[in-house]
Amino acid sequence: MKIKINYLDTTNKIYLSPPCITNKEIKFVNEALLSGWISPFGSFIDNFTKKLSLYYSHKNILLTNNGTSAIHLALKILNIKEGDYVLCSDFTFAATAFPILYQKAIPVFIGADQKSWNLSPEYLEHALINLKNKNIQPKVLIVAHIYGMPCNMKSIFDICKNYNIKIIEDAAEALGSKYFNLPLGQLGDYGILSFNGNKIITCSTGGALILPNQKDYSYAKKLANQAKEDIDYYKHEELGYNYSQSNILAAIGLAQFKSLNQKVTQRRNIFNYYLSYFKNKLEIESQIEDENCFSNRWLSSFIFPKDLNKKIKDILNKKGIESRYLWNPLYKQTVFKNYFFYGDKSFENYLFKHGLSLPSGNNLTKNKLKRIINIIDKNL
Repeated sequence: MKIKINYLDTTNKIYLSPPCITNKEIKFVNEALLSGWISPFGSFIDNFTKKLSLYYSHKNILLTNNGTSAIHLALKILNIKEGDYVLCSDFTFAATAFPILYQKAIPVFIGADQKSWNLSPEYLEHALINLKNKNIQPKVLIVAHIYGMPCNMKSIFDICKNYNIKIIEDAAEALGSKYFNLPLGQLGDYGILSFNGNKIITCSTGGALILPNQKDYSYAKKLANQAKEDIDYYKHEELGYNYSQSNILAAIGLAQFKSLNQKVTQRRNIFNYYLSYFKNKLEIESQIEDENCFSNRWLSSFIFPKDLNKKIKDILNKKGIESRYLWNPLYKQTVFKNYFFYGDKSFENYLFKHGLSLPSGNNLTKNKLKRIINIIDKNL
């Protein structure tokens, strides 16, 4: 049977980071449907898990319904409970921090550094010294790699080791990125991936939890499957969750994963195309990729002078081209306003006020890139 692929409107509308679906994804989903296995069991669950485990040096992988669920499971494994303190990146999407509140724990937000826009080791150490003086001992750090750029993990490791703090590595935006040639997600005690529709690899929704051992994997799997005991009738001794991924979603993910390296190369080329244009026109800023870092450049994100980001966003929007402001710092959000923050508020406000992410999807052709550049060029 010949299948016609109906992409999103590729004639006029250009989205920020849309899914790129091919016949391979459709073929795998069709196979999953025909197999009758559409629940959280089936060959695509097994095969996608195996591919991810191989990529992450044979770590234990649990597929989940989204990345937020994976963070929540990691906190549960680490026995984070009401009143515990959890350190967290501040310049990130709110989903990085929401699971802390699910556990009725207390987030402590750490500000960004000016090179990577990621969590600053300097502010992290300052926070820990200050909290120690208040007789507060955080148990866990959730550190996010923003827009695919690796954090300064070596310094973060050293600090956390000194204070006996476990690390949950939020690599939701960073699949395909590397630090000292190791894939992001496997560096911390636990790793988190997202396969949301706008990510470099998508299942439409979904995520994964990267675990250090079989014991933690078994416990996380149990919690994700409503905490059912491993017996032949329904018995529940603790609170469980419906956090599993279906075989159909895993079929999409497996097909997508097969082209990960190609997708990373495309995203980096898109970023470099924008950069080569802007650096000759404007004094723009972007995340700095250090020598031992390799970013997937998930979103091509830049800081523009004189509020040009707002002008560019308005211009593109009128032409049917999507762009998006950078993260609104978490310390500013109403839901988080009563918690500690250690960092430079002015710098994070600067990122939010002047930053913009431009279309970066893997179906963005060179002609579309030229169109975007031409529209910006004519209106600057």
